[in-house]
Amino acid sequence: MQGATLLAKENKELRAAHEKQKQKRARSKRQIPAEEGLSVQEASQLLTEPVEAFEAPTPGPGIYGESGLQP
Repeated sequence: MQGATLLAKENKELRAAHEKQKQKRARSKRQIPAEEGLSVQEASQLLTEPVEAFEAPTPGPGIYGESGLQP
């Protein structure tokens, strides 16, 4: 008797998960066309240009965590 209850609960959960997957697959996959975008030449140029490393400034005494005091 308890086994039937557990199977019914599991069946209900599986059906809900399946319905959620069906809705996800049914969602529109259309993309909004971009009026302007990168050309092939612009994209390849961006890929070949060297990227400068960005270094974050070191925290000074006025920044939280540097003074050693905790709020």
